[in-house]
Amino acid sequence: MNYQYTPFLWPLLFSTAITAFLGVYALIRRRKSKGTISFVLSMAVLSVWALFNALELSGSDLKTKLLWANLQYLSYGYSPVTLFAMCAEFTGHDRLVKSRRFLWFAVLPTVIFALVWTDGSFGLIRYGFHLSFSGAVPVVAKQYGPLFYVHAAYSFALNLFSWFLLVRALFSRSAVYRKQTLSLFLGLSLILFPNFLYVSHLIPSYRHDITPALFGPAGLFAAWGIFRQNLFGLVSLAWATVVKNMEVGVLVLDQQGDVLDMNPACEQLLACTAPQAIARPFGEVCAAIPALAAAFSERNGPSVEFSIGAGNAGRVYAAEISPITGKGSKTLGELIMIWDVTEKKRRQQELLDRQWALAVEEERARTARDLHDNLSQILGFVSLQAQGVRYELEQAGISTVSNRLDRLATAAQEAHTELRVYIRGIREPNFERNLFTIIRQDLRFFEERTGIPVTQDFSECQLEGLEPHFLLNVRYIVHEALNNVGKHAAARHVAVSASRSEETLQITVEDDGKGFVQETTAPDGTKFGLGIMRERAEELGGTLEITSKPGKGCRLTLRIPMKGAKRNETVAG
Repeated sequence: MNYQYTPFLWPLLFSTAITAFLGVYALIRRRKSKGTISFVLSMAVLSVWALFNALELSGSDLKTKLLWANLQYLSYGYSPVTLFAMCAEFTGHDRLVKSRRFLWFAVLPTVIFALVWTDGSFGLIRYGFHLSFSGAVPVVAKQYGPLFYVHAAYSFALNLFSWFLLVRALFSRSAVYRKQTLSLFLGLSLILFPNFLYVSHLIPSYRHDITPALFGPAGLFAAWGIFRQNLFGLVSLAWATVVKNMEVGVLVLDQQGDVLDMNPACEQLLACTAPQAIARPFGEVCAAIPALAAAFSERNGPSVEFSIGAGNAGRVYAAEISPITGKGSKTLGELIMIWDVTEKKRRQQELLDRQWALAVEEERARTARDLHDNLSQILGFVSLQAQGVRYELEQAGISTVSNRLDRLATAAQEAHTELRVYIRGIREPNFERNLFTIIRQDLRFFEERTGIPVTQDFSECQLEGLEPHFLLNVRYIVHEALNNVGKHAAARHVAVSASRSEETLQITVEDDGKGFVQETTAPDGTKFGLGIMRERAEELGGTLEITSKPGKGCRLTLRIPMKGAKRNETVAG
Protein backbone atom coordinates (compact mmCIF):
# COMPACT_ATOMS: atom_id res chain seq x y z
CA MET A 1 0.00 0.00 0.00
CA ASN A 2 1.28 3.45 -0.96
CA TYR A 3 0.22 6.75 0.57
CA GLN A 4 0.91 10.44 0.00
CA TYR A 5 0.25 13.55 2.06
CA THR A 6 -2.48 15.96 1.05
CA PRO A 7 -3.86 18.89 3.05
CA PHE A 8 -7.36 17.67 2.26
CA LEU A 9 -6.82 15.03 4.97
CA TRP A 10 -7.31 17.53 7.79
CA PRO A 11 -11.06 18.15 7.38
CA LEU A 12 -11.59 14.39 7.30
CA LEU A 13 -9.44 13.78 10.38
CA PHE A 14 -11.25 16.64 12.14
CA SER A 15 -14.58 14.99 11.35
CA THR A 16 -13.26 11.65 12.60
CA ALA A 17 -12.14 13.20 15.88
CA ILE A 18 -15.40 15.07 16.45
CA THR A 19 -17.69 12.12 15.79
CA ALA A 20 -15.49 9.70 17.78
CA PHE A 21 -15.39 12.08 20.75
CA LEU A 22 -19.17 12.54 20.74
CA GLY A 23 -19.74 8.80 20.60
CA VAL A 24 -17.35 8.10 23.48
CA TYR A 25 -18.77 10.95 25.56
CA ALA A 26 -22.35 9.76 25.10
CA LEU A 27 -21.36 6.18 25.94
CA ILE A 28 -19.59 7.20 29.16
CA ARG A 29 -21.69 10.10 30.43
CA ARG A 30 -25.14 9.48 28.97
CA ARG A 31 -25.31 5.71 28.81
CA LYS A 32 -28.77 5.45 30.40
CA SER A 33 -30.34 8.28 28.44
CA LYS A 34 -32.97 7.66 25.82
CA GLY A 35 -31.45 7.26 22.31
CA THR A 36 -27.85 6.95 23.52
CA ILE A 37 -27.13 3.55 21.94
CA SER A 38 -28.36 4.57 18.49
CA PHE A 39 -26.44 7.87 18.76
CA VAL A 40 -23.21 6.05 19.70
CA LEU A 41 -23.62 3.61 16.79
CA SER A 42 -24.27 6.51 14.40
CA MET A 43 -21.14 8.33 15.58
CA ALA A 44 -19.09 5.13 15.28
CA VAL A 45 -20.24 4.49 11.70
CA LEU A 46 -19.59 8.12 10.69
CA SER A 47 -16.15 8.03 12.32
CA VAL A 48 -15.23 4.93 10.33
CA TRP A 49 -16.57 6.54 7.15
CA ALA A 50 -14.50 9.73 7.63
CA LEU A 51 -11.34 7.82 8.59
CA PHE A 52 -11.54 5.37 5.69
CA ASN A 53 -12.27 8.22 3.30
CA ALA A 54 -9.13 9.98 4.52
CA LEU A 55 -7.10 6.83 3.93
CA GLU A 56 -8.59 6.48 0.45
CA LEU A 57 -7.77 10.09 -0.33
CA SER A 58 -4.16 9.68 0.82
CA GLY A 59 -3.63 6.49 -1.18
CA SER A 60 -1.37 6.95 -4.20
CA ASP A 61 -2.35 3.90 -6.27
CA LEU A 62 -5.59 2.31 -7.44
CA LYS A 63 -5.28 -0.82 -5.28
CA THR A 64 -4.90 1.17 -2.06
CA LYS A 65 -7.71 3.56 -2.91
CA LEU A 66 -10.03 0.73 -3.93
CA LEU A 67 -9.45 -1.15 -0.66
CA TRP A 68 -10.51 1.81 1.46
CA ALA A 69 -13.34 2.66 -0.92
CA ASN A 70 -14.73 -0.86 -0.47
CA LEU A 71 -14.44 -0.65 3.33
CA GLN A 72 -16.40 2.59 3.28
CA TYR A 73 -19.44 0.63 2.09
CA LEU A 74 -19.70 -0.57 5.67
CA SER A 75 -20.63 3.01 6.58
CA TYR A 76 -22.49 3.73 3.33
CA GLY A 77 -24.93 0.93 4.15
CA TYR A 78 -25.25 1.09 7.94
CA SER A 79 -25.19 4.88 8.56
CA PRO A 80 -28.75 5.36 7.21
CA VAL A 81 -29.95 2.56 9.52
CA THR A 82 -28.30 3.94 12.67
CA LEU A 83 -29.33 7.52 11.90
CA PHE A 84 -32.90 6.38 11.31
CA ALA A 85 -32.86 4.52 14.67
CA MET A 86 -31.60 7.64 16.46
CA CYS A 87 -34.21 9.93 14.89
CA ALA A 88 -37.00 7.41 15.49
CA GLU A 89 -36.14 7.09 19.18
CA PHE A 90 -35.88 10.82 19.73
CA THR A 91 -39.19 11.51 18.00
CA GLY A 92 -41.05 8.90 20.05
CA HIS A 93 -41.05 5.85 17.76
CA ASP A 94 -39.22 3.66 20.30
CA ARG A 95 -41.42 0.66 19.67
CA LEU A 96 -40.15 0.29 16.10
CA VAL A 97 -36.50 0.52 17.08
CA LYS A 98 -36.69 -1.83 20.07
CA SER A 99 -38.50 -4.54 18.15
CA ARG A 100 -36.42 -7.38 16.75
CA ARG A 101 -37.99 -6.70 13.37
CA PHE A 102 -35.82 -3.59 13.14
CA LEU A 103 -32.85 -5.85 12.39
CA TRP A 104 -34.34 -6.47 8.95
CA PHE A 105 -33.27 -2.94 8.01
CA ALA A 106 -29.64 -4.14 8.16
CA VAL A 107 -30.10 -7.04 5.75
CA LEU A 108 -29.66 -5.13 2.47
CA PRO A 109 -26.60 -3.13 3.69
CA THR A 110 -24.98 -6.43 4.71
CA VAL A 111 -25.63 -7.95 1.28
CA ILE A 112 -24.29 -4.86 -0.52
CA PHE A 113 -21.12 -4.83 1.61
CA ALA A 114 -20.48 -8.46 0.73
CA LEU A 115 -21.07 -7.92 -3.02
CA VAL A 116 -18.72 -4.93 -3.17
CA TRP A 117 -15.78 -7.28 -2.92
CA THR A 118 -16.96 -9.12 -6.04
CA ASP A 119 -17.07 -6.02 -8.25
CA GLY A 120 -13.81 -7.01 -9.95
CA SER A 121 -15.54 -10.13 -11.30
CA PHE A 122 -19.22 -9.21 -11.63
CA GLY A 123 -19.54 -5.44 -11.37
CA LEU A 124 -22.93 -5.57 -9.66
CA ILE A 125 -22.18 -2.45 -7.60
CA ARG A 126 -19.37 -0.75 -9.60
CA TYR A 127 -17.14 -1.53 -12.54
CA GLY A 128 -14.57 0.11 -14.87
CA PHE A 129 -12.24 1.29 -12.11
CA HIS A 130 -9.39 3.67 -12.99
CA LEU A 131 -7.64 6.69 -11.47
CA SER A 132 -8.70 10.15 -12.53
CA PHE A 133 -6.08 12.92 -12.27
CA SER A 134 -8.34 15.76 -13.36
CA GLY A 135 -8.64 17.24 -9.86
CA ALA A 136 -6.31 18.41 -7.13
CA VAL A 137 -5.82 14.81 -5.99
CA PRO A 138 -6.29 11.57 -7.90
CA VAL A 139 -9.64 9.85 -7.29
CA VAL A 140 -11.16 6.50 -8.27
CA ALA A 141 -13.34 6.84 -11.33
CA LYS A 142 -15.92 4.11 -11.94
CA GLN A 143 -19.27 3.18 -13.43
CA TYR A 144 -22.24 2.06 -11.32
CA GLY A 145 -23.79 -1.38 -11.63
CA PRO A 146 -27.52 -2.20 -11.23
CA LEU A 147 -27.41 -3.02 -7.51
CA PHE A 148 -25.79 0.32 -6.70
CA TYR A 149 -29.04 2.09 -7.52
CA VAL A 150 -30.95 -0.33 -5.31
CA HIS A 151 -28.52 0.48 -2.51
CA ALA A 152 -28.72 4.23 -3.19
CA ALA A 153 -32.53 4.24 -3.31
CA TYR A 154 -32.74 2.27 -0.08
CA SER A 155 -30.25 4.50 1.76
CA PHE A 156 -31.87 7.73 0.60
CA ALA A 157 -35.32 6.41 1.52
CA LEU A 158 -34.17 5.81 5.10
CA ASN A 159 -32.41 9.16 5.25
CA LEU A 160 -35.42 11.01 3.88
CA PHE A 161 -37.72 9.26 6.32
CA SER A 162 -35.42 10.25 9.20
CA TRP A 163 -35.40 13.82 7.89
CA PHE A 164 -39.20 13.75 7.67
CA LEU A 165 -39.50 12.58 11.29
CA LEU A 166 -37.36 15.48 12.44
CA VAL A 167 -39.28 18.00 10.34
CA ARG A 168 -42.58 16.82 11.75
CA ALA A 169 -41.18 16.90 15.30
CA LEU A 170 -39.74 20.35 14.69
CA PHE A 171 -43.17 21.79 13.96
CA SER A 172 -45.28 19.70 16.33
CA ARG A 173 -43.24 19.43 19.51
CA SER A 174 -43.43 21.93 22.33
CA ALA A 175 -40.89 24.77 22.42
CA VAL A 176 -38.85 23.12 25.16
CA TYR A 177 -37.78 20.36 22.72
CA ARG A 178 -37.60 22.44 19.52
CA LYS A 179 -33.94 23.41 19.82
CA GLN A 180 -32.91 19.81 20.46
CA THR A 181 -34.81 18.70 17.37
CA LEU A 182 -33.25 21.51 15.32
CA SER A 183 -29.72 20.35 16.22
CA LEU A 184 -30.42 16.87 14.85
CA PHE A 185 -32.21 18.28 11.81
CA LEU A 186 -29.28 20.51 10.78
CA GLY A 187 -26.73 17.76 11.39
CA LEU A 188 -28.65 15.26 9.27
CA SER A 189 -29.20 17.81 6.51
CA LEU A 190 -25.44 18.43 6.24
CA ILE A 191 -24.96 14.72 5.58
CA LEU A 192 -27.98 14.08 3.38
CA PHE A 193 -27.81 16.79 0.72
CA PRO A 194 -24.05 16.74 -0.20
CA ASN A 195 -24.19 12.96 -0.51
CA PHE A 196 -27.28 13.22 -2.73
CA LEU A 197 -25.50 15.72 -5.00
CA TYR A 198 -22.49 13.40 -5.30
CA VAL A 199 -24.45 10.25 -6.13
CA SER A 200 -26.88 11.95 -8.53
CA HIS A 201 -24.09 13.76 -10.52
CA LEU A 202 -26.23 16.90 -10.65
CA ILE A 203 -22.94 18.85 -10.47
CA PRO A 204 -20.51 17.31 -13.03
CA SER A 205 -17.44 18.85 -11.39
CA TYR A 206 -18.35 17.28 -8.08
CA ARG A 207 -16.07 14.22 -8.58
CA HIS A 208 -15.16 13.43 -4.95
CA ASP A 209 -17.69 12.93 -2.16
CA ILE A 210 -17.10 15.65 0.45
CA THR A 211 -19.82 14.28 2.75
CA PRO A 212 -17.32 12.78 5.25
CA ALA A 213 -15.62 16.16 5.61
CA LEU A 214 -18.97 17.61 6.71
CA PHE A 215 -19.32 15.12 9.55
CA GLY A 216 -17.30 17.59 11.66
CA PRO A 217 -19.78 20.49 11.24
CA ALA A 218 -22.66 18.05 11.57
CA GLY A 219 -21.04 16.78 14.77
CA LEU A 220 -20.76 20.35 16.03
CA PHE A 221 -24.50 20.77 15.61
CA ALA A 222 -24.97 17.57 17.61
CA ALA A 223 -22.50 18.89 20.21
CA TRP A 224 -24.56 22.07 20.45
CA GLY A 225 -27.63 19.98 21.08
CA ILE A 226 -25.85 17.82 23.66
CA PHE A 227 -23.89 20.40 25.65
CA ARG A 228 -25.91 23.59 25.27
CA GLN A 229 -29.45 22.29 24.76
CA ASN A 230 -29.09 19.11 26.84
CA LEU A 231 -30.20 16.84 24.00
CA PHE A 232 -30.07 13.69 26.13
CA GLY A 233 -30.33 15.21 29.57
CA LEU A 234 -33.56 17.19 29.27
CA VAL A 235 -35.87 14.24 28.83
CA SER A 236 -33.86 11.82 31.00
CA LEU A 237 -33.42 14.37 33.82
CA ALA A 238 -37.13 15.07 34.02
CA TRP A 239 -37.85 11.33 33.88
CA ALA A 240 -35.32 10.55 36.62
CA THR A 241 -36.37 13.28 39.02
CA VAL A 242 -40.12 13.29 38.50
CA VAL A 243 -40.98 9.72 37.57
CA LYS A 244 -38.16 7.29 38.28
CA ASN A 245 -37.88 8.27 41.94
CA MET A 246 -41.62 8.15 42.54
CA GLU A 247 -43.02 5.43 44.77
CA VAL A 248 -46.07 5.41 42.51
CA GLY A 249 -45.86 2.98 39.62
CA VAL A 250 -46.06 4.78 36.26
CA LEU A 251 -46.67 2.94 33.01
CA VAL A 252 -47.27 4.29 29.48
CA LEU A 253 -49.27 2.45 26.80
CA ASP A 254 -49.68 3.19 23.11
CA GLN A 255 -52.96 3.19 21.18
CA GLN A 256 -52.86 -0.60 20.79
CA GLY A 257 -52.39 -1.16 24.54
CA ASP A 258 -48.71 -2.12 24.21
CA VAL A 259 -46.22 -0.96 26.83
CA LEU A 260 -44.03 1.99 25.85
CA ASP A 261 -42.22 2.58 29.15
CA MET A 262 -42.45 2.13 32.92
CA ASN A 263 -40.64 3.41 35.99
CA PRO A 264 -38.77 1.29 38.61
CA ALA A 265 -41.73 1.24 41.01
CA CYS A 266 -43.88 -0.32 38.29
CA GLU A 267 -41.08 -2.75 37.41
CA GLN A 268 -41.02 -3.95 41.02
CA LEU A 269 -44.80 -4.35 41.15
CA LEU A 270 -44.99 -6.28 37.86
CA ALA A 271 -41.72 -8.19 38.49
CA CYS A 272 -40.66 -7.24 34.97
CA THR A 273 -38.03 -4.81 33.71
CA ALA A 274 -38.88 -2.05 31.25
CA PRO A 275 -36.83 -3.57 28.38
CA GLN A 276 -38.66 -6.87 28.88
CA ALA A 277 -42.08 -5.18 28.86
CA ILE A 278 -41.68 -2.64 26.06
CA ALA A 279 -43.66 -3.40 22.87
CA ARG A 280 -45.61 -6.19 24.62
CA PRO A 281 -49.38 -6.03 25.28
CA PHE A 282 -50.24 -4.81 28.76
CA GLY A 283 -52.35 -7.88 29.48
CA GLU A 284 -49.35 -10.08 28.71
CA VAL A 285 -46.98 -8.03 30.86
CA CYS A 286 -49.24 -8.24 33.93
CA ALA A 287 -50.24 -11.87 33.37
CA ALA A 288 -48.59 -12.77 36.68
CA ILE A 289 -51.11 -10.48 38.42
CA PRO A 290 -54.54 -11.65 37.21
CA ALA A 291 -56.30 -9.17 39.49
CA LEU A 292 -54.63 -6.22 37.73
CA ALA A 293 -55.29 -7.63 34.26
CA ALA A 294 -58.94 -8.25 35.15
CA ALA A 295 -59.35 -4.81 36.70
CA PHE A 296 -57.86 -3.18 33.61
CA SER A 297 -60.00 -5.14 31.13
CA GLU A 298 -63.25 -4.75 33.11
CA ARG A 299 -62.76 -1.14 34.18
CA ASN A 300 -65.90 0.98 34.35
CA GLY A 301 -64.17 4.29 34.92
CA PRO A 302 -60.83 6.06 35.16
CA SER A 303 -60.01 4.38 38.50
CA VAL A 304 -59.83 0.72 39.46
CA GLU A 305 -58.80 -1.17 42.58
CA PHE A 306 -57.30 -4.63 42.85
CA SER A 307 -55.73 -6.85 45.51
CA ILE A 308 -52.61 -8.98 45.48
CA GLY A 309 -52.33 -11.75 48.07
CA ALA A 310 -54.65 -12.49 50.96
CA GLY A 311 -54.79 -12.04 54.70
CA ASN A 312 -52.28 -9.90 56.55
CA ALA A 313 -49.77 -10.31 53.68
CA GLY A 314 -52.23 -9.05 51.06
CA ARG A 315 -51.90 -5.60 49.52
CA VAL A 316 -54.54 -3.36 47.98
CA TYR A 317 -53.69 -1.15 45.01
CA ALA A 318 -55.47 1.64 43.17
CA ALA A 319 -54.84 2.42 39.51
CA GLU A 320 -55.62 5.71 37.79
CA ILE A 321 -55.91 5.49 33.99
CA SER A 322 -55.64 8.70 31.98
CA PRO A 323 -55.65 9.19 28.19
CA ILE A 324 -52.64 10.77 26.52
CA THR A 325 -53.91 13.17 23.89
CA GLY A 326 -52.13 15.01 21.11
CA LYS A 327 -53.06 17.75 18.73
CA GLY A 328 -56.78 17.92 18.05
CA SER A 329 -57.49 15.80 21.16
CA LYS A 330 -56.35 12.71 19.31
CA THR A 331 -55.70 9.85 21.70
CA LEU A 332 -52.08 8.75 21.49
CA GLY A 333 -52.07 6.25 24.33
CA GLU A 334 -52.74 5.88 28.04
CA LEU A 335 -50.93 6.72 31.25
CA ILE A 336 -51.44 4.31 34.15
CA MET A 337 -50.46 5.26 37.70
CA ILE A 338 -50.55 2.53 40.35
CA TRP A 339 -50.08 3.10 44.07
CA ASP A 340 -50.40 1.06 47.24
CA VAL A 341 -53.52 1.99 49.23
CA THR A 342 -53.24 -0.79 51.83
CA GLU A 343 -52.43 1.65 54.63
CA LYS A 344 -55.25 3.94 53.55
CA LYS A 345 -57.71 1.03 53.59
CA ARG A 346 -56.44 -0.03 57.01
CA ARG A 347 -57.00 3.43 58.41
CA GLN A 348 -60.45 3.57 56.88
CA GLN A 349 -61.25 0.26 58.55
CA GLU A 350 -59.91 1.55 61.87
CA LEU A 351 -62.16 4.59 61.54
CA LEU A 352 -65.16 2.36 60.82
CA ASP A 353 -64.23 0.21 63.83
CA ARG A 354 -64.08 3.27 66.08
CA GLN A 355 -67.42 4.46 64.77
CA TRP A 356 -68.86 1.00 65.35
CA ALA A 357 -67.42 0.84 68.86
CA LEU A 358 -68.84 4.27 69.65
CA ALA A 359 -72.26 3.25 68.36
CA VAL A 360 -72.12 0.03 70.42
CA GLU A 361 -71.05 1.98 73.51
CA GLU A 362 -73.93 4.39 73.11
CA GLU A 363 -76.39 1.54 72.62
CA ARG A 364 -75.07 -0.32 75.66
CA ALA A 365 -75.33 2.79 77.80
CA ARG A 366 -78.91 3.35 76.64
CA THR A 367 -79.83 -0.30 77.27
CA ALA A 368 -78.26 -0.23 80.74
CA ARG A 369 -80.13 2.97 81.58
CA ASP A 370 -83.43 1.52 80.41
CA LEU A 371 -82.89 -1.69 82.36
CA HIS A 372 -81.95 0.21 85.48
CA ASP A 373 -84.87 2.60 85.23
CA ASN A 374 -87.46 -0.09 84.53
CA LEU A 375 -86.79 -3.80 85.07
CA SER A 376 -84.24 -3.39 87.86
CA GLN A 377 -86.55 -1.15 89.87
CA ILE A 378 -89.47 -3.53 89.32
CA LEU A 379 -87.47 -6.53 90.56
CA GLY A 380 -86.28 -4.54 93.56
CA PHE A 381 -89.86 -3.54 94.30
CA VAL A 382 -91.09 -7.18 94.01
CA SER A 383 -88.34 -8.36 96.40
CA LEU A 384 -89.13 -5.69 99.00
CA GLN A 385 -92.89 -6.31 98.73
CA ALA A 386 -92.44 -10.08 99.16
CA GLN A 387 -90.32 -9.55 102.27
CA GLY A 388 -92.82 -7.04 103.64
CA VAL A 389 -95.79 -9.35 103.07
CA ARG A 390 -93.95 -12.23 104.73
CA TYR A 391 -93.17 -10.09 107.80
CA GLU A 392 -96.77 -8.94 108.14
CA LEU A 393 -98.09 -12.52 107.83
CA GLU A 394 -95.65 -13.71 110.47
CA GLN A 395 -96.79 -10.92 112.77
CA ALA A 396 -100.40 -12.00 112.20
CA GLY A 397 -99.52 -15.62 113.04
CA ILE A 398 -100.02 -16.88 109.50
CA SER A 399 -97.07 -19.08 108.47
CA THR A 400 -98.55 -21.38 105.85
CA VAL A 401 -97.34 -19.28 102.93
CA SER A 402 -94.09 -18.16 104.53
CA ASN A 403 -91.92 -20.68 102.60
CA ARG A 404 -93.43 -19.71 99.28
CA LEU A 405 -92.86 -16.05 99.99
CA ASP A 406 -89.28 -16.86 100.95
CA ARG A 407 -88.79 -18.55 97.59
CA LEU A 408 -90.41 -15.60 95.79
CA ALA A 409 -88.23 -13.08 97.63
CA THR A 410 -85.09 -15.15 96.99
CA ALA A 411 -85.89 -15.49 93.27
CA ALA A 412 -86.53 -11.75 93.00
CA GLN A 413 -83.27 -10.98 94.80
CA GLU A 414 -81.27 -13.34 92.58
CA ALA A 415 -82.83 -11.87 89.45
CA HIS A 416 -82.13 -8.39 90.73
CA THR A 417 -78.50 -9.28 91.51
CA GLU A 418 -77.95 -10.86 88.09
CA LEU A 419 -79.47 -7.86 86.38
CA ARG A 420 -77.19 -5.50 88.32
CA VAL A 421 -74.17 -7.58 87.32
CA TYR A 422 -75.31 -7.48 83.71
CA ILE A 423 -75.84 -3.72 83.83
CA ARG A 424 -72.41 -3.23 85.37
CA GLY A 425 -70.87 -5.33 82.57
CA ILE A 426 -72.47 -3.48 79.69
CA ARG A 427 -71.79 -0.06 81.20
CA GLU A 428 -68.01 -0.56 81.27
CA PRO A 429 -66.49 2.57 79.65
CA ASN A 430 -63.96 0.69 77.48
CA PHE A 431 -65.25 -1.90 75.05
CA GLU A 432 -62.78 -4.76 75.33
CA ARG A 433 -61.97 -6.80 72.20
CA ASN A 434 -59.85 -9.40 74.00
CA LEU A 435 -62.10 -12.39 74.64
CA PHE A 436 -60.21 -13.80 77.61
CA THR A 437 -59.91 -10.44 79.34
CA ILE A 438 -63.71 -10.29 79.26
CA ILE A 439 -64.04 -13.89 80.50
CA ARG A 440 -61.60 -13.19 83.37
CA GLN A 441 -63.78 -10.26 84.42
CA ASP A 442 -66.87 -12.51 84.34
CA LEU A 443 -65.05 -15.15 86.43
CA ARG A 444 -64.11 -12.54 89.02
CA PHE A 445 -67.74 -11.35 89.25
CA PHE A 446 -68.85 -15.01 89.53
CA GLU A 447 -66.48 -15.65 92.46
CA GLU A 448 -67.63 -12.47 94.21
CA ARG A 449 -71.29 -13.37 93.77
CA THR A 450 -71.24 -17.09 94.58
CA GLY A 451 -68.09 -17.59 96.67
CA ILE A 452 -67.12 -20.56 94.46
CA PRO A 453 -63.39 -20.53 93.58
CA VAL A 454 -62.53 -20.73 89.88
CA THR A 455 -59.37 -22.14 88.30
CA GLN A 456 -58.60 -20.65 84.89
CA ASP A 457 -56.11 -21.65 82.22
CA PHE A 458 -55.87 -19.52 79.09
CA SER A 459 -52.11 -19.77 78.64
CA GLU A 460 -52.28 -21.48 75.26
CA CYS A 461 -54.01 -18.67 73.41
CA GLN A 462 -54.56 -14.96 73.42
CA LEU A 463 -57.12 -13.53 71.00
CA GLU A 464 -57.58 -9.88 70.15
CA GLY A 465 -59.57 -7.88 67.61
CA LEU A 466 -62.44 -10.39 67.40
CA GLU A 467 -65.48 -9.75 65.28
CA PRO A 468 -68.26 -8.43 67.57
CA HIS A 469 -70.77 -11.22 66.90
CA PHE A 470 -68.11 -13.86 67.67
CA LEU A 471 -67.04 -12.22 70.92
CA LEU A 472 -70.55 -11.61 72.22
CA ASN A 473 -71.82 -15.11 71.45
CA VAL A 474 -68.84 -16.87 73.05
CA ARG A 475 -69.06 -14.63 76.10
CA TYR A 476 -72.78 -15.37 76.47
CA ILE A 477 -72.22 -19.14 76.32
CA VAL A 478 -69.52 -19.04 79.03
CA HIS A 479 -71.57 -16.63 81.14
CA GLU A 480 -74.68 -18.81 80.94
CA ALA A 481 -72.64 -21.90 81.84
CA LEU A 482 -71.37 -20.15 84.98
CA ASN A 483 -74.94 -19.05 85.87
CA ASN A 484 -76.14 -22.65 85.70
CA VAL A 485 -73.28 -23.75 87.96
CA GLY A 486 -74.08 -21.02 90.49
CA LYS A 487 -77.81 -21.77 90.56
CA HIS A 488 -78.05 -25.55 90.30
CA ALA A 489 -74.74 -27.42 90.63
CA ALA A 490 -73.97 -26.96 94.36
CA ALA A 491 -70.32 -27.06 93.26
CA ARG A 492 -67.29 -26.42 95.46
CA HIS A 493 -64.94 -25.62 92.56
CA VAL A 494 -65.11 -24.61 88.88
CA ALA A 495 -62.39 -24.90 86.22
CA VAL A 496 -62.44 -22.86 82.99
CA SER A 497 -59.80 -23.50 80.31
CA ALA A 498 -59.20 -22.68 76.65
CA SER A 499 -57.01 -24.09 73.91
CA ARG A 500 -56.76 -23.53 70.20
CA SER A 501 -55.37 -25.06 67.06
CA GLU A 502 -54.81 -23.39 63.72
CA GLU A 503 -58.48 -23.68 62.85
CA THR A 504 -60.46 -24.28 66.08
CA LEU A 505 -60.98 -22.62 69.47
CA GLN A 506 -62.06 -24.88 72.38
CA ILE A 507 -63.38 -23.60 75.72
CA THR A 508 -64.22 -25.94 78.61
CA VAL A 509 -66.26 -25.17 81.76
CA GLU A 510 -66.13 -27.98 84.36
CA ASP A 511 -67.54 -28.18 87.89
CA ASP A 512 -67.53 -30.77 90.71
CA GLY A 513 -71.20 -30.32 91.59
CA LYS A 514 -74.06 -32.80 91.88
CA GLY A 515 -74.44 -33.34 88.14
CA PHE A 516 -77.53 -34.71 86.42
CA VAL A 517 -78.73 -37.40 84.04
CA GLN A 518 -78.33 -35.97 80.54
CA GLU A 519 -81.34 -35.22 78.33
CA THR A 520 -83.85 -36.48 80.90
CA THR A 521 -83.36 -34.82 84.26
CA ALA A 522 -81.61 -31.59 83.52
CA PRO A 523 -82.23 -29.20 86.42
CA ASP A 524 -85.34 -27.11 86.17
CA GLY A 525 -84.73 -23.76 84.54
CA THR A 526 -81.65 -24.87 82.58
CA LYS A 527 -83.23 -26.54 79.54
CA PHE A 528 -84.23 -23.25 77.94
CA GLY A 529 -80.78 -21.75 78.67
CA LEU A 530 -78.99 -24.79 77.21
CA GLY A 531 -81.08 -24.51 74.04
CA ILE A 532 -80.06 -20.87 73.54
CA MET A 533 -76.40 -21.78 74.19
CA ARG A 534 -76.52 -24.45 71.48
CA GLU A 535 -78.18 -22.04 69.04
CA ARG A 536 -75.41 -19.50 69.60
CA ALA A 537 -72.73 -22.15 69.10
CA GLU A 538 -74.35 -23.27 65.84
CA GLU A 539 -74.58 -19.64 64.70
CA LEU A 540 -70.77 -19.53 64.93
CA GLY A 541 -70.47 -22.82 63.06
CA GLY A 542 -69.45 -24.66 66.23
CA THR A 543 -70.70 -27.36 68.59
CA LEU A 544 -71.62 -27.52 72.26
CA GLU A 545 -71.02 -30.80 74.08
CA ILE A 546 -72.29 -31.44 77.64
CA THR A 547 -71.12 -34.42 79.73
CA SER A 548 -72.62 -35.06 83.20
CA LYS A 549 -73.45 -37.85 85.66
CA PRO A 550 -75.21 -37.64 89.00
CA GLY A 551 -72.62 -36.93 91.70
CA LYS A 552 -69.83 -36.50 89.13
CA GLY A 553 -70.28 -32.86 88.21
CA CYS A 554 -70.73 -31.46 84.71
CA ARG A 555 -68.37 -30.68 81.80
CA LEU A 556 -69.34 -28.28 79.01
CA THR A 557 -67.10 -28.14 75.89
CA LEU A 558 -67.49 -25.45 73.24
CA ARG A 559 -65.69 -25.89 69.90
CA ILE A 560 -65.77 -23.07 67.35
CA PRO A 561 -63.96 -22.63 64.00
CA MET A 562 -61.67 -19.59 63.91
CA LYS A 563 -62.27 -18.78 60.25
CA GLY A 564 -63.78 -15.31 60.00
CA ALA A 565 -63.66 -14.84 63.79
CA LYS A 566 -60.88 -12.25 64.03
CA ARG A 567 -59.12 -9.42 62.28
CA ASN A 568 -55.74 -9.51 64.05
CA GLU A 569 -54.27 -12.18 66.27
CA THR A 570 -51.30 -12.64 68.57
CA VAL A 571 -50.32 -16.03 69.92
CA ALA A 572 -48.56 -16.43 73.24
CA GLY A 573 -47.44 -19.77 74.55
